[in-house]
This record gives sequence, structure tokens and C-alpha cells, in this order.
Amino acid sequence: MPILTIANPTLPNQQQGAGDDLALAIEDFTGEVEGTLNRRSVFAPHVNLRPVRGTSTITNEGIGESTLQAIVKGEAPDPTINEANRVNLTVDTTIIARNWVSQIDDFQKNYAFRAEIAMEHGKKIAKFTDQAFAIQAAKAAALTASAFDIPGHQGGTTETLATAADATDPAVLYAALANLFAGMEEKDADPQADNIIVGVRPKQFAALMQAEQIVNGEYVTAQGVTVPNVKILKAFGVPIVSTNNVPNTNVTGHLLSNARNSNAFNGDFTKLVAVAFSPRALLAGETIPLTANAWWDELTKGYYIDAWLAFSATPNRAELAGRIVIA
Repeated sequence: MPILTIANPTLPNQQQGAGDDLALAIEDFTGEVEGTLNRRSVFAPHVNLRPVRGTSTITNEGIGESTLQAIVKGEAPDPTINEANRVNLTVDTTIIARNWVSQIDDFQKNYAFRAEIAMEHGKKIAKFTDQAFAIQAAKAAALTASAFDIPGHQGGTTETLATAADATDPAVLYAALANLFAGMEEKDADPQADNIIVGVRPKQFAALMQAEQIVNGEYVTAQGVTVPNVKILKAFGVPIVSTNNVPNTNVTGHLLSNARNSNAFNGDFTKLVAVAFSPRALLAGETIPLTANAWWDELTKGYYIDAWLAFSATPNRAELAGRIVIA
């Protein structure tokens, strides 16, 4: 019996009748992953990601402070030198969330199924990226000297609580924020003008809600974009956000850690209560923006559903980072 073939089949997920049979489904899936990522991310919108193209390493130049002098009549002032140094960042790891399905019909036609996968991929990637930025911000705050090691650049600021109970005491926690900001201002950082944001975990956020001086606010990034659906308070004009993405464990084997960066994303964060940082506190770069795809694997006779990206971050201007820790 001859096999019936259809010359021009209708493929509902093909874009304008040509190209990839799954194009529209993949486009929807990518949008759903990105939507979840945007809703779940707190720190990512605050970080300036520089594109890393044609190389794996980007550099940021640091210029030391200028020198003033009085002009003497009849004499030309001598030139002075602004010392310079640089911070390097290498993006060398791709992070992927992967799902496998045996029947592509589920991915093509079942919106709930596709949305569920997208939500899980987006949630995991959002938490991973936010924690990576929070880790580097906390490490910048812990630096006792500038990463640039030149005049005019300083280390981060740490405010220490006496006991674990202080981390949920509204008055003590609010006072710690005041001391933290004062310490940063001593290093010529301006918590408001430098667009500093503070991240705390939900228990600390709930405690701060009880502090009389705290006011409600909105989360506006350094680019002037208002980020919706983020729990936010303000102290001394600085936004404070509630997020589980502030690390509070001993991080080992982080996916972005390797021998080349001296395991830069590992560390003990069990005493970390809050992290504060300006976009300029970090040097961050991205080689592969969030990308999604679904493709057939002949070996397993199934479809892989992927979402992946490549980025990294490192301390930049440490004086624009601060942290609150338990002694």
C-alpha cells in the first residue's frame, strides 16, 4: 500500500510557513523563561552587564585620585600623575537548564506543560544569577583594600552584629543599617547618589517592617527603570529588598567557580545578614544572553528543552559595597 505524503502540511508552530517546525513554540518558551527570570530576579536588574564578544576577558580601568595644588604667581604648576590600575573579568562557563521529553506534542501543544518547564528553568536561573551577584557583592564588601590598589580607592564596609538574635531585632537591625551607610560615606560613597540597594532575607525584611523609621518605596534601577512586584522598603532613602537569594550557607562547588578564578564564587556566608552594593561595585559581563531551544536527539529518540547563558562578575569598586554580618 503506498504511503500517503502531504506536499504542504500545516505546521502550527512554524513561523510564516517556513523554517523551524518549532519556531513559535520555542519563541513562546523563551518568552516564558525570560518572563519568569524577570519576575524572580532582584539583583540582576541592578547590575550592569557588559557584553563580552570576541574575547573571554574584559577589563575595567581604575583611576586614582587627583592632586590639588596652589598656583604661585609667575610659576607654571607642575603636572601630577593619577595612578591607574585595572580589574579583569573572564567569562568561561556556560550554565544550562535542560529538560528531556519523549513526545514533542506535549511541548508544542500543551501550554501548561510548556509554561511549567519555562517557569522552573526561569526560577532556577534567576536564583543562580542573583546569588552569583550577591556573592560577589558580599566579597567586595569584605575586601579591606581596593581591588585596584591605588590612591582614592578603598575597601568595602562591614557592620557586625553581636548576636544572631540581633539579626531579627527591628531596632538593632535598623541601627546597623545606619552604621553601615555611615561607614560607606566615610569612604566617600553616597548610598543614594551611587544607587546602592540592600538585599536582606525575608526574616530580616519582616523585622525591618516593624522599625518605625522604615518607609515603603519602589525599586528603581540605576537606568531609571521601575522593577514591579518586588517587596521593598526604604531606610535613609536607600531601597531594601526582600529575597531568598542573599546567600546564607557555606557555598562550595559553585558552578562558576574553577581553578582559573581561584574558586571565586565559593565562600562561607553563614553569618551574612545583608548585602549592600552599587552597580559600580561589580564588574559583570555576559558572553551568551539567556537563550532557549528545543531539539531532537536521535540517540535518545526524544527532545531536549534547554535554557542557557554565560556570565560572570567580580568586585570592582569595593568602597561601594557593604555587608552586615553576625559576629
